[in-house]
Amino acid sequence: MNRADGSTTAQDTLTAVLFTLDGRCVGVEARFVRSSHLTPQAAAGGEVEARLGRNNSDTPAGIRYCLSLKQPEGDRDILVNGPVELVEIPAAAIHPLPPLLAARSTLRGLRALALLPGIAPNTAIPLLAAAALAG
Repeated sequence: MNRADGSTTAQDTLTAVLFTLDGRCVGVEARFVRSSHLTPQAAAGGEVEARLGRNNSDTPAGIRYCLSLKQPEGDRDILVNGPVELVEIPAAAIHPLPPLLAARSTLRGLRALALLPGIAPNTAIPLLAAAALAG
């Protein structure tokens, strides 16, 4: 995303996978996602939400996907709500959290917020660390 001198250009983007977690659109860097596929309608979920410190009891039932995340110890499958989308996020739309906000966030693994008017108008999309999702 950044050039060698640390600056960014208008063409710099981050490829991310967006999905729904705890009723909210969130994202993770695509380089950590090996694959995704639909799961049976009856597939249970909630473990990812629990790892991130979220309560999924109010999350509506919907289409579930299995994301296979690349991890040092081997791939880890997690269940998320759909839709799952691959998007290019302009570097200018990504806002890292200030240290105080990062320290006080109740959403474990939160790294930055992305403002994408074309995808989620008037909403900041949390960008999460893949390691936090995988547990």
